[in-house]
Amino acid sequence: MSNRVNKVSETVVEDGLSTLMRHLRFRARVFFRSEYCGSWAVDTSGSQQVPFHMVCQGEGWLHSANAEPTHMIAGQLVLFPGDKPHVLANSDDPPADHTINTAEPGYRPDEGASTRLVCGYFEFDQRAAGAFLSSLPGTMIVDVGKTERSDVRELVNLWISESREDQMGTALAVDLLAELVFLQMLRAEAQAGRMGGVVGALTDTKLGAALHAMHTQPELGHSNADLARTAGMSESAFGKRFKRELGMTPGAYLREWRMNMAARALRESERSMLDIALSIGYESEVAFRKAFKSHFGESPGRYRRA
Repeated sequence: MSNRVNKVSETVVEDGLSTLMRHLRFRARVFFRSEYCGSWAVDTSGSQQVPFHMVCQGEGWLHSANAEPTHMIAGQLVLFPGDKPHVLANSDDPPADHTINTAEPGYRPDEGASTRLVCGYFEFDQRAAGAFLSSLPGTMIVDVGKTERSDVRELVNLWISESREDQMGTALAVDLLAELVFLQMLRAEAQAGRMGGVVGALTDTKLGAALHAMHTQPELGHSNADLARTAGMSESAFGKRFKRELGMTPGAYLREWRMNMAARALRESERSMLDIALSIGYESEVAFRKAFKSHFGESPGRYRRA
């Protein structure tokens, strides 16, 4: 009798959002998990990433410039795609500057009800993520605990539950769960038609097909006519719809994508200039160097050395 095991290989076709988020080097970092009682105020802006706060228990008030205080309750997630200055505090009265980030976390029964927070950053490759982040509102508040989908509620509850633990692997678990919650939020907002930019366009069957082609095969020519055929539209209708949804022409978007891929290859590898050029659709090193300098204001060699 043969002991040979037959292995069946399956090709996984990645969806557009997954490809985009991998390219943007998306990840989450939770750095704070604790309770506050009494008077407290937390400010995590200034990281040049996307700070977030999840209210797991209790309540708080969000303060930001030129806006009324916003009441935050358990189950709500707030994030700031533009790293907007903000303070999350116990009161609707703006906290004094000297009180921000000075309160000692911990539960103290004599100071009344407590508020439990999970705080961190959603991190992206800043060069590559500019267009994506600029398409999002400056402040996003999502009541992730009250979605109609039971699987999302269970995910959020698991995140909150894990944040209370201090076991082997807890730090990694809360980071990974934060990433899943963010992706669920993006998916829900896009499906509800509230997401613009590239994420919103990816939910459009026609534009999504063209974007996926550019994302996965940047080395191809991708003329407007080619992309229109991929989208199943006339060239004129495709061009207008693409620019309306993404704020730039298909050609400009493709150049942006190619240049970001090239910049990462220069930073993270020792690949030759010609190899990088060919991988993103340039037929010669000279053409690539010229395009790169025009886009970034410096030669690829100087960029790599820096």
